[in-house]
Amino acid sequence: MNIIEKVKEYESFLIKERRILHQIPEIGLDTYQTCEELEKVLIEHKIPYRKVLGSRGIIALVDSGKPGKCLAIRADMDALEIKEETDLDFKSHNGFMHACGHDCHMADALTTLLVLNSIKKEFSGVVKFIFQPGEEYPGGAELMIKEGALDNPKVDCIIGHHVGGLFASVPHGSIGFKSGNLMASMDKFVIRIEGSGGHGSMPEDTVDPIVCLVDIVQAINRIKSREISSSEKCVISVCKVNSGINQNIIPSEAEIEGTVRTFNDDVRKYIRKRIGEISEYYSQGNRCSVSYDYAWKYPHLSNNDNIIKLLKKSTKKIFSEDIIYDIESETMAGDDMAYYLEKVPGAYFMLSNLKMDKNGKTYPNHHPKFDIDEGELYKTVAICVQFALDYLS
Repeated sequence: MNIIEKVKEYESFLIKERRILHQIPEIGLDTYQTCEELEKVLIEHKIPYRKVLGSRGIIALVDSGKPGKCLAIRADMDALEIKEETDLDFKSHNGFMHACGHDCHMADALTTLLVLNSIKKEFSGVVKFIFQPGEEYPGGAELMIKEGALDNPKVDCIIGHHVGGLFASVPHGSIGFKSGNLMASMDKFVIRIEGSGGHGSMPEDTVDPIVCLVDIVQAINRIKSREISSSEKCVISVCKVNSGINQNIIPSEAEIEGTVRTFNDDVRKYIRKRIGEISEYYSQGNRCSVSYDYAWKYPHLSNNDNIIKLLKKSTKKIFSEDIIYDIESETMAGDDMAYYLEKVPGAYFMLSNLKMDKNGKTYPNHHPKFDIDEGELYKTVAICVQFALDYLS
């Protein structure tokens, strides 16, 4: 069987479905309309499925009817709170946007499902498709696992992929693979400072939370450079500060939010402790009170060496080696696919397919003008189909 030719039979469906999903972006765990669209396809093709997380996620099965292993293929569903600025005929208009390619991930998975369903006699066992909300936040993978996504039947291996341009070293139209660490852990911290406001002309009668905020931010930014080994990969970023309403009013409250990324859980624990100590120290020194919350979120994502080897082997069966790249360095971006990979051997691979606009410019993931080259999407479908046939042979 020629897998590329087989997948190409479904390419018009793939692109059409991606465009439908692109027009109905939903954020976080509120993916009801997206689930309805996926459900239409599953019902039309008589694919058994169940809805989970209160109809916000879906688990579908392609069962060969023969005993064997269970391979899971995961697709994230949620969009971003970004107003789309593309010129696409199928752009979104609700203030949300599929600016990270999750519309493509869903369309890829649906197409893979249909192809495998049409050739069930070619493999043994089951392919389970996990359509999961909340990848961007708060981490829908963890919730899906709690709902039994990896059970009944028990998953033996899980794969997924990401489109766009997360790794600049992977050229357009190429596939990137990496054994071991691929993406960093992703934690969130929030610091709330309480002082006592008043008139800007009489600061001596106030307890200024902004002064405290500045001290805390500066100290947090010194943790990486002065307390953690220079060889350790980690990022601490203060990404949001909020305080005040007017130029002549000293506010009563201030807030800091940020993210921590690393590949070392001991470093995560140390940073969490130090941010708390810094917040307490400077709040006392500035006569403020403080509350501190550190959300221990996504673990770092590490690919199974053996599954990566098998994926690359499957890819080489259908594509020339000149589009297969080894990713040399990890990214500090995170992905909750990591939760699945903590539980089950598996792998996450990359398709580089940013699309140039009419001026020859591409825009990265999470940009309001982000767009992808739909003509490359069939490649990830073909890889998933070939891997399923090889793994479940």
